[in-house]
Amino acid sequence: MQQHVEAPTPKALADLVERCEQINRFETQLTAAEETRIAALASGLLVMRQVLELPLIDAERLPMRQRRIQHWALSAGHLPEVEIPAIRAVRGLLVLDEHEQVKVLSQRTWRGEWGAVTLWRSGEQGVRAADMMEFLARLTAFAQQRAPDVARALLARSEAVTATYAFGGDGPRSRKA
Repeated sequence: MQQHVEAPTPKALADLVERCEQINRFETQLTAAEETRIAALASGLLVMRQVLELPLIDAERLPMRQRRIQHWALSAGHLPEVEIPAIRAVRGLLVLDEHEQVKVLSQRTWRGEWGAVTLWRSGEQGVRAADMMEFLARLTAFAQQRAPDVARALLARSEAVTATYAFGGDGPRSRKA
């Protein structure tokens, strides 16, 4: 018994190819838009690093050419409430550098040094742009929640410094003769 298989016409195939090309173009454009947004969020997070208490990576733990700039850990497990599964699955550490770039530290040695530093791009370590955008947006929202408490602590420190002015002279180390 012979089965009858309907083959698509050349016009139907051309239409399918055109739709697939449109989908691919949209995917590329959407990824570019997400990466632009990620860069903006990373820029803001650099300013928020103290509010988020992002740990500074010891320069000695980085490869030689990366030691000149500072890096802060984004996914060191210190903020588990904002991490998403894709971020937890990274085999390494997501960091933010002083140039507002998100990087992946990987290939950790037995001494605790990182062997490779890769600039993050969509798909790196299985983290898509949408996942990274969600993670950075969560970090930003968390910084916003935390900011009032940090500001209150700074105000208390400032008031303590102001209260000590009565005990000193005019300058920071002045002595009365």
